[in-house]
Amino acid sequence: MNAILRNKRIYKEFFLNKKLQITFLYILIFAIPFFFKSPQYVIGTIVNFLLIMSFSKFNIRRVFPILFIPSIATFLSGKIFGGATNSLLYLIPFISLSNLIFVYLFQKIKFKYFNVLISSIVKASFLFASAFVLHKTIGLPALFLTTMGISQFYTAISGGSLAYLTLLADKKEI
Repeated sequence: MNAILRNKRIYKEFFLNKKLQITFLYILIFAIPFFFKSPQYVIGTIVNFLLIMSFSKFNIRRVFPILFIPSIATFLSGKIFGGATNSLLYLIPFISLSNLIFVYLFQKIKFKYFNVLISSIVKASFLFASAFVLHKTIGLPALFLTTMGISQFYTAISGGSLAYLTLLADKKEI
């Protein structure tokens, strides 16, 4: 009986270890673009869900790199945008900033359900405006006008809604 209780305690300490959780989160958010070739909707929804969950659970200093990791991994995998993947390099700073805007607004807006909607709209609008300016100034492929616009809204609203419901369920369990 003591051995079972000891193993249960070790198991619990192992999975409740915040450093381990953050390490797993970094690995997961980096690996997603390598495991899913497409569609962007699935990848984006998972990434937006993980962004909200990580910033809701951990201090910003501990998870700040998560803002950049998905875009860098997508660029390195080269799977989502095909021949236009190199152009993604220009968008990485804007995507990272839009991720920060997304999680910040999600946490700061206290109106029930509207935090997901407003943060998703602002994220997609910022990314579309950035892609549009880059399209007009440096010739960023037009493909990015869709993927950094309405597609970002769909993935943000989906991932944000899943995160909202998960956080709501966690609160009810407490």
